[in-house]
Amino acid sequence: MFKGIAVSNGVAIGKAYLLDRSKVCILKHKVSAESIDTEIKRFRDAIAKSKAQILEIKNRAGKIADKYAVILDTYTLLLDDDILVSDTIDNIRRESLNAEWALTMTLDKFAKLFDNINDEYLKGKRDDLDLVVHRIIRNLLGHSQESLAEIDEPVIIVTHALSPSDTLTMTRNKILGMATEVGGKTSHVGIFASALGIPAIVGVKELTSHINTGDTVIIDAIDGIILVNPDAKRLQQYVKKQQNYARYENKLLEEIDLATETKDGQPVQLLANIETVHEVRSARKFGAEGIGLYRTEFLYMGASDLPTENDLFDNFKKAVEGMYPYPVVIRTLDIGGDKILRDVERETESNPALGLRGIRMSLSYPRIFITQLKSILRASLYGKAKILYPMVSFTDEVVEANKFLESAKEELRQRQVPFDENIEVGAMIETPAAAMCVDQILEEVDFISIGTNDLIQYVLAVDRTNENVAHLYQPFHPSILRFLKDIFQAANRAGKPVAICGELGGNPIATALLLGLGKVDELSMDPHSIPRVKKIIRGITLKEARQMADHVLKLSSTREISRYITAEMRARYPSDFDRDQTFNEKPN
Repeated sequence: MFKGIAVSNGVAIGKAYLLDRSKVCILKHKVSAESIDTEIKRFRDAIAKSKAQILEIKNRAGKIADKYAVILDTYTLLLDDDILVSDTIDNIRRESLNAEWALTMTLDKFAKLFDNINDEYLKGKRDDLDLVVHRIIRNLLGHSQESLAEIDEPVIIVTHALSPSDTLTMTRNKILGMATEVGGKTSHVGIFASALGIPAIVGVKELTSHINTGDTVIIDAIDGIILVNPDAKRLQQYVKKQQNYARYENKLLEEIDLATETKDGQPVQLLANIETVHEVRSARKFGAEGIGLYRTEFLYMGASDLPTENDLFDNFKKAVEGMYPYPVVIRTLDIGGDKILRDVERETESNPALGLRGIRMSLSYPRIFITQLKSILRASLYGKAKILYPMVSFTDEVVEANKFLESAKEELRQRQVPFDENIEVGAMIETPAAAMCVDQILEEVDFISIGTNDLIQYVLAVDRTNENVAHLYQPFHPSILRFLKDIFQAANRAGKPVAICGELGGNPIATALLLGLGKVDELSMDPHSIPRVKKIIRGITLKEARQMADHVLKLSSTREISRYITAEMRARYPSDFDRDQTFNEKPN
């Protein structure tokens, strides 16, 4: 049995197809002074060939997945990147090196920049960069790749990594599931698999050394488990689980138009977290009543230059129009400079998680901040846009940010550009300081949104991406639950809405507990999580949820809390939380 990260839910059973996508072996060697220009030309030719290949892939993609087209655009931009190209050419000239080795030196430089980013989503883009660079290297070496278009029977793809050309050339009805050794929740494999409903698991170390083509493989992308050559009894169990889960998901989708409210009538708004405007369609498909968190970093990371006011406006306008009449909460830039942003030069920080990121960076670079604010204001005319400040630590930051917002408004007034004069402004509560001073922050904003990912990380002093301490990242830690209860109570006293936009908000096992801790107005999550969370909310009363929360707050250990919550949810929702996760139809 192998464990990994489930990025597209479901169960797949079939024969393995082992795809060789191991990295090519690169040897370092010197080139003569007379050959340097030839070596540079060889490098440029490989980039041109890579661009042509990606363009062909994009044309072939058609309408498979809108968001996937954005990823391919980002790949093209990476191939045009000044640092990638110029640094590699400098390495060739300065060190008299072969192009392949010079390019790996540049990749190492990029990798260090990505290591200094705290945001897990953006860190996942390192895999995309790696794929782009190794495409160039293969073209330099003249290596061709095995094509998945040649597969003529249903299989489960098992490989080290999958590139865009792999996923887009595969024949959909021939691919039952996918499993890779690398990748994370934000990798393109997960995006593509989710778009097509293919069960997929990533991040399974040394998987390819234990599986051969033709082996019977089970991809349990519900629990993140891979089984190889199971016995007849186990195989039958998973056939049943596969059938039951398919029925379960279909039933959830049948109920997406029902009101999201508890059995005693308490409404809760379910919204979606998105990274690009192309995900609006998916959000509506799964019943989202708005966008609770639009991460804008992708617009900057994928650009060769800082996006202009018009660039951002066009993007935000599409989002608010696409979700109308529902709200779109647009988070201002939450990333450190680290020379990842074009035109922003800063020294690399030794601890970027505690450095110049989020609202701190926006206040330090007003030109970038005001440009973003103006674009959001202009888009507010076409729907219900809201502004959300990230990484707030104290009230002064909100006051200063609002002054910049007023400056942006005044500039638009002078330009006679219309916008929503009453646009709502919110603050993310994701630092211990903000949580403890939330009553004061509430005086300066219209709403708050709790970013549980960072709040948990900072309260517990745990980096969840660090494999040495990741097991200590515990959402049900008593301190976290007390913080949440205090935040809910403060918002209630202030008469202002509170949302949760971190992963905890989309975790069905936590839904009832969150309702019981206090009045939560909105839960924002991955669109695919909405139907299941809605079912949990519709199956419980506020009184029952509060009883659960009251009991939990008396417990002193994370283990006790987790055991209690898991047992309670399995008892109340047997078809959703069966211990064996077979998703049998049972009355709740």
